[in-house]
Amino acid sequence: MLYSAVVSRYHAEIRQINSSWELVSLGANGTYFEGKRISQLSVRDGMIFRLARSGPNLQIHLSHSDPLSVKRSLDTTSVDLSFQEADKIQSMLKSPTGASTSKTTMDSHSVLSQSNPVWIRESDDSTIGQYHSIELFSQGKVGITYVGQRSGETVLLKTLNPSWINHPQAISLFERQAKMLRQLNHPGIPRWRDFFRIDGQPFLVTEMIAGKTLFEFTLDRGKVDLKQAIAWMLEVCEILSYLHAQLPPVLHQDIRPQNLIHRAYSTSSYQLALVDFGSVRGLDLDEVSAAYLAPEQRNGQATFLSDLYAIGTTLAFLISGQQPHLFYRQWQQDYRFSPDLIPGLLPELVEVLYQLTEPNPNDRYQSAREVGAALRSLI
Repeated sequence: MLYSAVVSRYHAEIRQINSSWELVSLGANGTYFEGKRISQLSVRDGMIFRLARSGPNLQIHLSHSDPLSVKRSLDTTSVDLSFQEADKIQSMLKSPTGASTSKTTMDSHSVLSQSNPVWIRESDDSTIGQYHSIELFSQGKVGITYVGQRSGETVLLKTLNPSWINHPQAISLFERQAKMLRQLNHPGIPRWRDFFRIDGQPFLVTEMIAGKTLFEFTLDRGKVDLKQAIAWMLEVCEILSYLHAQLPPVLHQDIRPQNLIHRAYSTSSYQLALVDFGSVRGLDLDEVSAAYLAPEQRNGQATFLSDLYAIGTTLAFLISGQQPHLFYRQWQQDYRFSPDLIPGLLPELVEVLYQLTEPNPNDRYQSAREVGAALRSLI
């Protein structure tokens, strides 16, 4: 653990996305790299970053064989990040319990808990049910995702972590999500393939969408051109129009760049696919992820207007390259997202973002079509 008056208890995380690592700032006083405040940054061997403007420096060393080691000097902490034990770095930057973190397509980067599982997959087991060539794709606090094959198709198999398998609400939400996905048919949504149980462990099988998330796209290339970002959000509006028109309306509840995949190759008229409906993942959210969500959703009262709110915070991330939690402030009676804090935005765009993210749902645009019309007026 690091002790400093300017460093938050939960100040930063190093998270794994597939085979790469990223540094994510969570602390109130910010995280700095080369003198600039960052919200997230790809991890590179030897890089030095600082916790808070006047806090301690940390240096990262990536290796494939040496165990995790921490070396202190007068003003720099060096972290040797082994890919065999890299998850232990979380104990330095976030959790005093030494838990591990990783990415899941069902939830987010979060801390794994220990439990007595009902169903255990052995590391060398290459099958789950009728699916073969099974490999771990990602894992987080609530869910686990595997990639596998059946009848020549590559699919994703999603299930709950053992620690959540006896959680009644998690099971109910997971089963509801599976039932809901089976009824949907839209080119911007992964197709349902199967649902089954093994020893009480539920598995949801969906089409696998090849490509990068918009989060990864933005990390790689920097902030997105406004015209392109709006074009992507118009696709999201069309997908939401379809979802909200169902009876009863289907809510996504987790719209953010990590859940929008830019297709690696065209399989439909849509560049994007909206993945990972968020009812299960909403059981456990970190501060950065929660900043994408409407206030009423954070209080457990999501409506279709909550999905529209997240279009605003997602668009803000794409055009600024910074996480939306950096742009919240107290304004009159509300602690709200304030797009005027984002440098360089046109007044017309600021106005649209303000209406998208009004704390009171009645003050927002009232449909995805209205949002689409407002966005089109900007280009």
